[in-house]
Amino acid sequence: MTLKAKIAIFIALVLWASAFVGIRAGLEEYSPEGLALLRYLVASVCLSAVYIIRPRRNPVRFRDFYLLLAVGVIGIGIYNLTLNYGELTISSGMSSFIISQAPILTAVLAIIFLGETLSFTRVLGFVISILGVALITIGEQESFSWNSSIAYIFIATLAGGCFSLLQKPFLRKYNAIESTTYVIWGGTIFLSFYFSNLFYDVTHASIKSTLIVIYLGIFPAAVGYIAWSYALAEIPASRAMSFLYFTPFIATLLGWVFLNEIPTWVSMVGCLLAMLGVWTVNHSYRKPKISLPT
Repeated sequence: MTLKAKIAIFIALVLWASAFVGIRAGLEEYSPEGLALLRYLVASVCLSAVYIIRPRRNPVRFRDFYLLLAVGVIGIGIYNLTLNYGELTISSGMSSFIISQAPILTAVLAIIFLGETLSFTRVLGFVISILGVALITIGEQESFSWNSSIAYIFIATLAGGCFSLLQKPFLRKYNAIESTTYVIWGGTIFLSFYFSNLFYDVTHASIKSTLIVIYLGIFPAAVGYIAWSYALAEIPASRAMSFLYFTPFIATLLGWVFLNEIPTWVSMVGCLLAMLGVWTVNHSYRKPKISLPT
């Protein structure tokens, strides 16, 4: 993995972890629909400006343009709506713990559609990480009870897992900024159906809450997705998604600092196991290939 890809992953993880905390704060005065729409209106403006000033732009095929918009509907629109609804009652840390299971889905889909392999070592890494997430969940709630909010988060996990898989083929044709711009445009167009919710929220919310949503649009959305696209263009989808296991750990620290969500020792042990799982999965990619004599 190149240094650029490592830096891109680090930026994306930190910004996305902060998004879980920011969403919880923004939902105090914004509706899930209004928050999602304002966030991605801001992100669309930022990316459009970057896209326009670029000296060189690859021509986009008519079919690819609409397919990228469709990817945005799933990975931006549906993902953010369901995540926001889930975080109405679930803490930022808990939400990130459930979302972190997306690599399992991505790995399976990558095997089916992208021809990637899933060795025993990678399976072991995923199992270790899932165990870590389970311990974090127990540490946060002392039990795991199914409710509509958790269902929303699992739908968001499904949409997030599909997003990276669906976007990756287009990163072979277009650069990260171009691909991300079209995807976010697609998500924003889908979310524009909730303009009435946004109008009500903006006219009733405080400046502080609005600034939080603007932050979510500029940094976790625009900058975060561009960074993720750079990384996804260089490494396999399943390997890139495995790094999302770091997100709960980062989100826990941020929630501790900004929302006073103090993690338990069980949660911290779970975080360590989740990181061990990430290391195991990535270590499997560094194994040298042995050629058999012919």
